[in-house]
Amino acid sequence: MTNRIDAARTTEILRDLVQIPSVNPNFEGGVPELAVADYVERFFQRLGLSSERREVLPNRPNIVGMLPGVKNNSPGLLLEAHMDTVQTTNMTIEPFAAGVVDGKLYGRGACDTKASLAAMLAAIEWCVENGQVPAVPVYLAAAVDEEVHYKGVLDLLQIHQKFGAAIVGEPTELHAVIAHKGVVRCEIETVGVSAHASRPSEGVNAIDAMVQVISHLRNVVNPRLLAQPHPLVGAGSLSVTEIVGGVAPNTIPDRSRIKIDRRTIPGEDSEQVWADLRDELTALNLGDDRARVNVYPPFVLDYTLDTSADSDVVRLLTQAASRRIGEVKTHGVPYCTDASKLALVGIPSVVFGPGSIDQAHTEDEWVELEQVALAADILIDVIMSYGS
Repeated sequence: MTNRIDAARTTEILRDLVQIPSVNPNFEGGVPELAVADYVERFFQRLGLSSERREVLPNRPNIVGMLPGVKNNSPGLLLEAHMDTVQTTNMTIEPFAAGVVDGKLYGRGACDTKASLAAMLAAIEWCVENGQVPAVPVYLAAAVDEEVHYKGVLDLLQIHQKFGAAIVGEPTELHAVIAHKGVVRCEIETVGVSAHASRPSEGVNAIDAMVQVISHLRNVVNPRLLAQPHPLVGAGSLSVTEIVGGVAPNTIPDRSRIKIDRRTIPGEDSEQVWADLRDELTALNLGDDRARVNVYPPFVLDYTLDTSADSDVVRLLTQAASRRIGEVKTHGVPYCTDASKLALVGIPSVVFGPGSIDQAHTEDEWVELEQVALAADILIDVIMSYGS
């Protein structure tokens, strides 16, 4: 099948994007997404398309552009990709050089997920330059803050009535992700009574209490999760990811804290998962009435994705991709994406893009340039078939 998109063009766009630092400001060396947003805004202006600049956070705007369709009052197709990246600490390559070697472009964000954004921009550009008008409007949203708090996609929910379906850009090797896990991250604290270490019986050791909490998580909670796997994403999980406690080597500690990462699966409600865990842990018998457990509200909470394989957007995407790469998988993944927030308000959403998640966040992040061009061609097919 003849390719419509010149790989040199998608490479040019991707190189432009990677050369603009946009490390999420919550990470070391953070740089707001502002310059990438400016680039996307100018891209739409050059094509003569309207766009909206939505100030989500200071110097961190979403850009939402629109390719008009025949039926402009109908809900349209949303193409969404995030502009922020993770930190560049310990990378073994120059993170923003966007060097090309053996058909691969290297740099922070090349795979996750500026390759998807480049493919989306190239697809819109091709439609404009070739006079192709879709049946319904097509929106392209370049969003902030996916890597930390999802503020960008949450802002898009304010205009969700414009969107009939969504393709969310992430590295899927051009396959269709229709399900993924959610996450609940929170702090758990055990509270005891401090005392001199020479008289431990006068105190209540919060670290000892925390050992009981962790033992309960490992021996009771996790086996329960493993017993109820989801067919596409597997079982939920709970991991202790940080621990602190104690103030001095000769003092019985009255405080200990852990942070946990609880991965939820489709069918679980993230808020309810946290509430149930809180109730379960605060009711634990710690062997001393003076000891207690506090479970603090989540500092990160995200939702699962579970889109029907029969939905129009999944069907059209898999058909378009199969014409380019052969058999296309519709599958699930363990990580989170912006798609779950869109699905939460009733927008059928599928995750799709060039590159492999194995290269995301790595010390020498890269993407195969051929996949970026193929992704753009696949997106053109979906743009021109959706809503017709």
